[in-house]
Amino acid sequence: MRVIFLDVDGVLCTPLSVTLSNLLRLPMDRQMFDPIALFWLRRLVKTTGAAVVLSSSWREELYLDEPFCRAVIDNLYRTLARNRTPITDATPLLEQGGKGAEIAAWLERHPCESYAVLDDRDCFSSAPTVAGHWVRVPAERGLRYKEYLAARQLLR
Repeated sequence: MRVIFLDVDGVLCTPLSVTLSNLLRLPMDRQMFDPIALFWLRRLVKTTGAAVVLSSSWREELYLDEPFCRAVIDNLYRTLARNRTPITDATPLLEQGGKGAEIAAWLERHPCESYAVLDDRDCFSSAPTVAGHWVRVPAERGLRYKEYLAARQLLR
């Protein structure tokens, strides 16, 4: 199994997607995600056969019983399903260790042959082995060709 650990802010939610959402006057629970980033994510999933696992702080919304929060996360899941890059799972929420430890915990329960972590921030000091799979995505532009190539290399 190959896995893409996906962050949202800075990877799919970018200045471009915010601008488009504002121009179309879309509410937060129907916001757009960066169409270019979605293209490269779709291409990465198609070329590698990788599953998408949500590692973003957005996954906290999964556990809240708040209608607005549910609508925001449901919009993300629907968008990625329509993009043919459905979210298949989410990393656990741990009280200590941060995102790197959460990815490492997920990997302990779900061994995989290769993985890539798409994120705009380095949150992996607690898990150096995970840091070696991090593809830094510039938050000012989101997932693009350069990051697609780096992630594809890690997933092969």
